Amino acid sequence: MRVLWIGFGQAGGKIADTMMGINNKLYSALAINTEQADLVGLDRIRDKVLIGRYLLKGRGVGADIDLAANIAEKALSQVMDRIDLLVRRHDPEVFWICAGLAGGTGAGGSFVLANELKRIYKNTPVYGMGIIPSVSGMPSDKEALTLSNTVKSFELWSHYFNNILLVDNQQYEQQHVSRESMEHWYHRVNYNLALTLTTLLSAGEIRPSPQEVFSSSEIIATMGMIGDISTIGHCAEEIKLKSRFWRGGMDPGTHELESIIERSVERSALTFPCDVSGARSAALIVKGRPKHLFTQAISVGKSRLEQLTTVGKVRYGDYPDRNSKYLSAITLVSGITDFSRLEQMKRRVAELGSESPAPEQTYTDGVQEPAAV
Repeated sequence: MRVLWIGFGQAGGKIADTMMGINNKLYSALAINTEQADLVGLDRIRDKVLIGRYLLKGRGVGADIDLAANIAEKALSQVMDRIDLLVRRHDPEVFWICAGLAGGTGAGGSFVLANELKRIYKNTPVYGMGIIPSVSGMPSDKEALTLSNTVKSFELWSHYFNNILLVDNQQYEQQHVSRESMEHWYHRVNYNLALTLTTLLSAGEIRPSPQEVFSSSEIIATMGMIGDISTIGHCAEEIKLKSRFWRGGMDPGTHELESIIERSVERSALTFPCDVSGARSAALIVKGRPKHLFTQAISVGKSRLEQLTTVGKVRYGDYPDRNSKYLSAITLVSGITDFSRLEQMKRRVAELGSESPAPEQTYTDGVQEPAAV
């Protein structure tokens, strides 16, 4: 699938940059930011747009969603001119805007751009990728701002995109790794996400062709055009190789593959933790060495996914890779209905608000005024 990735803000720019590092033949990319330094740090994206240059002097919006939306509105002609050039050059099948839901630039600017893209390119789907940040170890005031921004921007986004893929960074924390730097952590999360998505999006493009081709049209049909929310599940097991016998691994069989497929929709395997029952649509990609892609196991696993998601028919494709060290399943679930994670965030914001002490007040001539800060 030919995708034009649009990285909006710091988090979105890094993800789009990573996607280009995985596959720069199928993908094209544009980075948009109000912070000059964030654009400079992107190595693989050639097309970059700094917006709000004269108002902000390249210093960002400071997590202000409303200000970001206002600046994005004023910069639409500048951004759309650049997108038009990329569309003519690469003819993308979809636009995919990536941004952090808790920030300012991406959270506030993305839905403004999505609305304009849908207006101009009526037949091309506009998808969003919303990154929910981890708040572990944050001071309470920053945590409250982060969570409230996330909830607010999600509610705004839900009106403007054809589909939103949610990615919760809290899912990727490794509690047992105590010495991992933030830079390495972000790189690991972004790379694994990009690898999973690229496997899904390029399954129909590989040569020689797989037995069951999963084309771009099936991805679009699964994602839909009606504002659904999506999550992606991934489960992989290392296989036992004669050339690497000392590393161990499993002996792939029908039951092992069935289990991998079923576990790909467990909460811990999803980019956004939720109950997948009641979803509108789903699609499955099974990747591994051709001799391990057992037809019976895939059929049973697919039937099990249909039961778990209550989807009438799960779309399916295989991804044979003769050099793969893993047997894996990737499941795209669209039209999810369980947003308990977001409800949890709302409750946490309310808790933090009630814990905050009231500001001190001073009184002058009977008029109540805030104390000087």
